[in-house]
Amino acid sequence: MAEHHHPYYQIIYVIEGILLFKVNGEEYSLKRGHICITPPFHPHSLRSETGYYQLGANLQTHKDSKGIIALLDIYIQDFIVMDYSHLLEVLPSFEKECRELTKLSKVKIANFLDGVMVSCMENAINGTDIDFKNKLLTFLNKNLDQRISLSDVSKELSISQSHLERLVKREFGSGVIELYNQLRINKACSLLSNSNYSIENISLHLGFYDTSHFSHFFKQKIKMSPTQYRKHKNWTK
Repeated sequence: MAEHHHPYYQIIYVIEGILLFKVNGEEYSLKRGHICITPPFHPHSLRSETGYYQLGANLQTHKDSKGIIALLDIYIQDFIVMDYSHLLEVLPSFEKECRELTKLSKVKIANFLDGVMVSCMENAINGTDIDFKNKLLTFLNKNLDQRISLSDVSKELSISQSHLERLVKREFGSGVIELYNQLRINKACSLLSNSNYSIENISLHLGFYDTSHFSHFFKQKIKMSPTQYRKHKNWTK
C-alpha cells in the first residue's frame, strides 16, 4: 500500500511472513509475533517481499466507556512496535471465538483485545524492562567498532527513534549515541589498563579513523590522552 493515513488507531499483529512498514521516514521489518500500533493521521506505507498474514484491528477515535481510547491518546502518541510472540499460542482459540460470534464470544473477544491494548500501553510506559536493556546493551557492545546511528539502533530494536530516545533517557540518563560513546570509552579504558594492545590497535578495534581521532575523542571524555591514562593506571597498580 502506498503512503496513506487514517483517522483511527490501527493495530497490526503479524502471524506469518514479514511486513515492511515505513513510517516517519523509517522502515521497520515486522516478523512473526510482532505487533505495531499506528496512531491517527501518521502517514505510513506497507509492503512485503514474502507475503504476510496478519490480525488487524482499527479503533475509532470516539471516546469509549472503558476509557481505552483516552488512554491511547495519552500513552501511544508515536508509532510503536513490540514483540508479542506469546500471543501466537492463543490465536487458534481467538479465531474460534471470532467465527462463532455468539454473545459470549463477543464478550471474550472484547476482553482479549482490551487486555492486549492495556498491555501495550503498560509496555510503552515501562519499556525499559530487563529484556529491552539487555537487547540494547548487547547490540551496542557488539558494534563498538562500527559507526552506529540512532536509526541503526531503532531498526534493530523495532522502536521508533523518538520512543527509543525517551526510553534510554529515562533508564540511562543520556541519549542513545551518548550511551554508545560511553561504552566505547569504557572499553578503551579497559584495554588501556588491562592489555598490551598498542594505542593504534585499540583505536582500530573501536572503529576510529586513526590514532589521532581516537586520542582526541578520548581526551575530550577523560581529560587526558590515552598514553597518559595508561601510564597513570600502570603507576597506580
